[in-house]
Amino acid sequence: MTDILLTTYPDHKSRNVGDALITASTVSLLRRKWPDFDPVVLFREKSLEGFTKRVRHNVIAPGFSISNGTYPGLYKLFEDLDRIDGFFPLGCSYQHMDASPAAFLDVSIDAATRAFLTAMAAKHGPFPCRDEMIVKRLRHFDVPAIYSGDMALFDAERVGTDPVPVPEVPAVAVSLQHGISYLEQSVELLKAVKKRFPDSRRYVALHSARSPLAAILEARAKQLGFEPLHLFGAAEGLDAYGEIDLHIGYRLHAHIHFIRNRKPSVLMVEDARSFGFSRTPGTAHGCIQASHGRLGDPDEDAVDRAMAFLQTQIERGFAEYEKVFGFVDATYRSVIDPAMDRIVEHLRRSKEVSPASREMADEPPDAPDGEATGGTPADEATPSAQR
Repeated sequence: MTDILLTTYPDHKSRNVGDALITASTVSLLRRKWPDFDPVVLFREKSLEGFTKRVRHNVIAPGFSISNGTYPGLYKLFEDLDRIDGFFPLGCSYQHMDASPAAFLDVSIDAATRAFLTAMAAKHGPFPCRDEMIVKRLRHFDVPAIYSGDMALFDAERVGTDPVPVPEVPAVAVSLQHGISYLEQSVELLKAVKKRFPDSRRYVALHSARSPLAAILEARAKQLGFEPLHLFGAAEGLDAYGEIDLHIGYRLHAHIHFIRNRKPSVLMVEDARSFGFSRTPGTAHGCIQASHGRLGDPDEDAVDRAMAFLQTQIERGFAEYEKVFGFVDATYRSVIDPAMDRIVEHLRRSKEVSPASREMADEPPDAPDGEATGGTPADEATPSAQR
């Protein structure tokens, strides 16, 4: 039995560090339970048909997308899904450019995707989702689902620890958005942060490989006195946030990284990914709607609202963020930790092969398409558009 981990990290594309964090977090949590966990790691778009040496396999899929066409488009998997012995989607995601309830509930699930999701849930259990809006979407279309949170939220070593105090003159990072429609708003945000924190070290963070839009914003940020942080690539790149006290910006996994590490963050909600996070009661604090809900329709008051919210939090010593940290801890204890136990139990049990099949099981798996794979991912993966 082969353990396959499907990563959403696009090493050949955007090198989105948020995707890298999802995968790295999942591997860390599983290895905490089972130090010998050593999956074959493949990008999600790879076909698994090349695994000819084994009849059945375990598939762990952090950040698994439930968007239309997920199988066999975003995830090719096997032509014969019965070749999957244990299927473990974790923190399932959904992609849409609009930041509104309609993006989740008014966009139908196509028949093929619905049939796939329903069949997999019937066999392997309800889909664990990274936000409550995705849970509502799946249940709305009669697909079993539960809330689990984004896998990047959870660091077992941080559970139960105190918030990191914010100094009077904090170091501040601003993360940049995806869409050109938020270009003017982003510059406005950079100016507002400079005005509010004139004596602080200020950084502008890029989570994906440079694009023409990112290059424009980076150049403008430098003019305003911001130091660039090129964080795309391995999850370890996010260690640069260790010396930074406060985040404000558009990148969901920048926000998540700060929450994970007991630091305050303000998330500018620009699409369905961030919107779902903002509509989950336990993680709603600190989320500011950046648009009027539709793609290309930024809210002209969003920056003012974000800075007013931030000022209130500064005056209150960021005490309200303790509720968010507590929610993450409670979710880890009640959902994630037991889930890791169940997955490890299944993986270990599946290794107990019969003597007749042991010779075949001891052979290394063929890599799909003739490529060598395996080992631990340096990064974690998600769709190139995903943060």
